[in-house]
Amino acid sequence: MPLDAICLQGVVGELAPQLTGSRIEKIQQPARDQIILLLRGSRRLFLNAGANQPRIHLTEQLRDNPSQPPMFCMLLRKHLSGGIIESVRQEPLERVVTLTVLASDEMGERGRFTLVWEGMPRRANLILCDRDGRIIDCLRRIDFEMNPDRQVLPGLFYRLPAPPDKLSPLAVERDEFERMALSAGDTPADTWLVSTFNALSPLTARELVFRACGSVDAPVARISELWTCFSAWVEAIKGENFTPVMLKRNGVPADYTYEPIHQYGAAMETETYDSFSRLLDDFFEKKEQAERAKQKGQDLLKT
Repeated sequence: MPLDAICLQGVVGELAPQLTGSRIEKIQQPARDQIILLLRGSRRLFLNAGANQPRIHLTEQLRDNPSQPPMFCMLLRKHLSGGIIESVRQEPLERVVTLTVLASDEMGERGRFTLVWEGMPRRANLILCDRDGRIIDCLRRIDFEMNPDRQVLPGLFYRLPAPPDKLSPLAVERDEFERMALSAGDTPADTWLVSTFNALSPLTARELVFRACGSVDAPVARISELWTCFSAWVEAIKGENFTPVMLKRNGVPADYTYEPIHQYGAAMETETYDSFSRLLDDFFEKKEQAERAKQKGQDLLKT
């Protein structure tokens, strides 16, 4: 369910042309881990850096704001209000998105700032940097005791998170794929795919195995069929051939992704959307509604 790097590629590909050149008119922080950039044209960019469901997308939902803006919100207003979004860029195969904003600094001079959204679950963050790449401040400060390898603190130069020790699925050739698969023995194919390749989610890994073998529980042994489905998936990613899809069980949102899913058969309903922003907005709104209804039912049983 977390927003994986490939799904994020679809989101950013959709957002970039919509946001580039947009003016930031207002900035809100309705919750500790949430920032909303109100853009000219009544559009609202939602940046969630929560530990469980970090995400970035346009939203139509209206959220209540505290009477006193939090300090991070005031900082963003100071540096980014009235600014123009020049670019929206994702680090390849990573859950990191950088918004470059041309705005006036405290001296009234125009300068470039970057707002970096890091969407790794349990380590999500929002980081504001100056024109030189130094951190002005961040939503979640990380000192040496918290992470000896990477600190995120005001005054330090921003550094990307260390990439996972996995291969890029977009660069592997058939010979290398088959050689590694042979060495995996009886390892379940979906487990091998997730542990070997970066940005490949468990849902997608199971789907590739299902397409290749007709079952999600197949071992790596059927290499030829697996490579055929894997390479077709890679070409779809390179061509940015994405379809926003919501998966529902008994009408309740269960998951979302960027391509049709067949592994569940009749056990899951699928609904396609015309945009990732509408998908994510709808998914989390409906899921929250279902959780509230469930909690209300549990409360009634206790009375």
